[in-house]
Amino acid sequence: MNLSTILNSIESFITANAPWIVTNASGVVFLGCVLEQIIVPIPASLVVLSTTLLVMQGISFSLAALGTLIIKIVLPAALGITLGSLFYFLLAYKLGKPFIQKTSRFLGVTVEDVENVERQFKENRYDDVFMFLVRCFPVIPSIAINLFCGLMMYDLRKYVTITFLGSAVQVFGWGVVAWLFGNLYQTLENTMSLLGYVALISIVLLVVWFIVTKKREKIMRTKDSGNKG
Repeated sequence: MNLSTILNSIESFITANAPWIVTNASGVVFLGCVLEQIIVPIPASLVVLSTTLLVMQGISFSLAALGTLIIKIVLPAALGITLGSLFYFLLAYKLGKPFIQKTSRFLGVTVEDVENVERQFKENRYDDVFMFLVRCFPVIPSIAINLFCGLMMYDLRKYVTITFLGSAVQVFGWGVVAWLFGNLYQTLENTMSLLGYVALISIVLLVVWFIVTKKREKIMRTKDSGNKG
């Protein structure tokens, strides 16, 4: 399946199911974030951006609206990410490095990626703060963090707490970005409906294209390194 097919499928699904997604936003975000942690190619940011665009579109900023964003998007997404991340955390906890070596070409993560997280972890004096920050800012693939924490048998209670809180901060950031874009779209639509529609679709497709391309490039690099090995 090529990139254009993926983008067209996503666009068609969102367009056809928009009312249902808005009505069941919390469940959609929760399930999407759980699957993203397990299946990997589905970016959680895409789930959050798309759902927030639909739910918060045209809503002016207020404390009540902020509460809606947190309750319908942020908390379900953070819970979904936390529960989904336990899948690879527990596999790494039980099976160790051999599991990563055997599945690296499918997961897009190598033992070297996990060891890189370990090096950064050891270089930081404040272990828990480091784990919280990498959950807040997605500079390291979440699956690499999940596997690393499982390998080092990170305290489960702290892992769940830090993952939930850090993911909530990250999702809140994505949600606010999508909310702003949604309001921008509404403004454009009120003046030029066609231009507004094109702008919204372009923004969504650009974000999706960027995320999917980065995912595909990482998987291809992993496959190439595996073939050379």
